[in-house]
Amino acid sequence: MNTAFAKHIKLTGFALVLLAASLSGCRVEREPNYEWLPWLNYMFFSSAAETNTANTVFKNKLTNQVPPAGTIPRGFTPLHFTADDAGRTAAGEQLVNPFKPDEDTLKRGKVVFTTFCTPCHGTTGAGDGPVSKRGMPGFPIGAADNNAGKWPDGYLFHIVTYGRGVMPSYASQIKQEDRWKAILYLRTLQQSAKAAPTP
Repeated sequence: MNTAFAKHIKLTGFALVLLAASLSGCRVEREPNYEWLPWLNYMFFSSAAETNTANTVFKNKLTNQVPPAGTIPRGFTPLHFTADDAGRTAAGEQLVNPFKPDEDTLKRGKVVFTTFCTPCHGTTGAGDGPVSKRGMPGFPIGAADNNAGKWPDGYLFHIVTYGRGVMPSYASQIKQEDRWKAILYLRTLQQSAKAAPTP
């Protein structure tokens, strides 16, 4: 056999193998595909049970299980305060902000404050957010000499967690750590207002 022809055959065969290997990784969502070595695709065909389906693993035949009594979600710290004045006062006395006002904490606190607090309290905490301009009472929290400037961090944390007056609870929307960080950012606004010259 001609050496050049044999070399051509080898290169053609190699190209065909390479083409087949590359096509085997393609997926077309509109129609079924051919599977190469399906017994190796065990990760693609997961055997995990669907959330709300029955299974034979548990005695009650349910996939979703109620958490054991006394357990709490990972990363969650339970609060044992009532949602009233007494609970706020107790939280102010007992809770201490676990974060320090470093660059990363304040950066995250600003994001949380801007997202959740600005609509009512305004960007500087002056109580002039868009919601307050539409008839809702604006509550200024950005000055160091107003009530919010005198309240301890735990007191503010309680308000964000349980709500107060027309302000709703943000416990389901803001993670506990982010509530603390937003309070630290609020403290920077209060300090800036305190340092600003009086007109």
